[in-house]
Amino acid sequence: MRYLIYNILCFLFAFVFNADASTFTSKTNHVGITVIPEYETITENTKNISLIAEINIKPDWHIYWDNPGDSGDPTTLTFYDSPHYTITTAAHSAPKKFVLEDIITTYVHRQKLYYKTTFALSNLKNLDNLPFKLVLSYTVCRKNCLPETITLDINLPIADTQKQNTSYLPTLLEAENTFPLPLNAKAEINNEHLELSLSESIMKACIAPEFVSHYKKQNILADLPKTALKENNHLLVTFDEGETPKDGKGLLLCDDLAYEVTPENTNFLSPPQTPAKSWIYYLLTAFLAGLILNLMPCVLPILSLKALYLAAHKEKSSVFSALMYLTGVISSFLLLSGVLYYLKTIGMELGWGFQLQSPAFNIFLFILFFIIFLSLLDKLPVPALWTDKLNRLSSGRSFLTGFFAVLIACPCTGPFMGGALGYAITQAPFIYFGIFIMLALGYALPYVLIETFPSMLLKYIPKPGHWMITLKRILSLPIALTCLWLGWVTYNQLKPNISTDIIWEEYNEPTVAEAVNNDAPVFIDFTAKWCLICLLNDKTVLSSDTFKNLVKAKHIRLVKADWTNRDDNIKKALENYNRNSVPLYVYYPPHAKQPQILPQILTEKIIADTFKSNP
Repeated sequence: MRYLIYNILCFLFAFVFNADASTFTSKTNHVGITVIPEYETITENTKNISLIAEINIKPDWHIYWDNPGDSGDPTTLTFYDSPHYTITTAAHSAPKKFVLEDIITTYVHRQKLYYKTTFALSNLKNLDNLPFKLVLSYTVCRKNCLPETITLDINLPIADTQKQNTSYLPTLLEAENTFPLPLNAKAEINNEHLELSLSESIMKACIAPEFVSHYKKQNILADLPKTALKENNHLLVTFDEGETPKDGKGLLLCDDLAYEVTPENTNFLSPPQTPAKSWIYYLLTAFLAGLILNLMPCVLPILSLKALYLAAHKEKSSVFSALMYLTGVISSFLLLSGVLYYLKTIGMELGWGFQLQSPAFNIFLFILFFIIFLSLLDKLPVPALWTDKLNRLSSGRSFLTGFFAVLIACPCTGPFMGGALGYAITQAPFIYFGIFIMLALGYALPYVLIETFPSMLLKYIPKPGHWMITLKRILSLPIALTCLWLGWVTYNQLKPNISTDIIWEEYNEPTVAEAVNNDAPVFIDFTAKWCLICLLNDKTVLSSDTFKNLVKAKHIRLVKADWTNRDDNIKKALENYNRNSVPLYVYYPPHAKQPQILPQILTEKIIADTFKSNP
């Protein structure tokens, strides 16, 4: 009934009023825009004015809504900034859901799309006319897609009297017939769930409701929010992790109707906040993390060596040695944290163990751990005198021992470290470095206690004997595993990056010309992430095993011309093939100078038949 009344009113207004009203128009081959102002003329005292933009789309073509879905670019209508007006409200038509091959879901506009924008006016004195400049940006698609923009200049005369635009009201009635209806639903959120409390009338109108956020998803082909009706007229919306809408706004699509969801209370969209923990909590956590770090597989054997050395040599207390070791540990932690802090200030976000990104450092660590491993097995190929000196060095009697003990801990990360260091990286320098100092104190504590109070440990250690050899063999196992891990990491860092998958080269004209001149077969994919058909072809054909096997067997060079971002070189290349849109698939057979143009919708059979000419 609402639609019937609107259509009758539109007809009556169009019939009664003359057609010589003020409109502004511009168009391309696929899309046209007509702007109808609320007034034909305004005065210096006019406070508000509305403009309706009617977008006409060529039959069988479509453009996209705010959230295109799995493919496409949002359609936007942008007004240039001006000292004479400010946008107060804006609305536009609701989209229709479009599903292609049960794989790709998008939200599109067909035939017509309306925008209504209301402005507050100011500073109109001494003006002869009020200028508006707007830009319509969109991607128009059928089997192929083409990004376009339309720029339109509007000048409204400023006169002594304000004159109503007779075309405005019938256009407004037609436009409002396409706008989503208001839905001031109560909303609550729990983790990734949004719950809407709907009225009885809406529940009757919605057979298969679907909530769609205004915000575009970043991940292509992601699952859309799932909706489920619950008891007591509640609609439960489940989002993928990290996809909860920022302000709770979106559309509830109900068959032929659409409702604008504007929650009465948007505070619920803030994730449940746990009580803020003080910096003292994180300092204590860092100390505990450093303490636990001693129990990690790459550190515990080294600490145990100290106990064995004490048991064998009946060492006395050495507070000076303990302090030197502690100073070395703190210095090493401060050096690492200082480097991390500097890298953060220049925009590089790195974390604990960033040194392991360097193959040279990993080789050094591998050699160090391998020497420790051989020492534990008593297989170190050095004279006994040197071995004793190495043992004494490893016993913690120097600043360098503490300094390098931190490097030994680099391959390991213990519990609580992630939380403490994650908090540190966001804090002021004194808290940041304070957390690293507490981490150092916790890490150094067991060693310092052993050095300072060796007698406490000796009470629980048996007399030297064969058990020490057995324990050393046991301690060598985690060291051996650390060596293997470091070797594996270094190997993967240094080995050539050989991919078993097909390789796409980035498009440039010399690359294609060189390949064709050398009689090599070349396949060029002109594509874009906003292109629906491109995405479908990529997922169903160009990523298939059939395509990959043919490319490898026929030794075909693959070139990808990605037009996701506007690129004049790719636009020129399209024009060279008498095209102005994507997708475009071009194949140069071997020993051929003229290309074959493939259909815009690919199948594995088309690809196989095209490539068969390649011996």
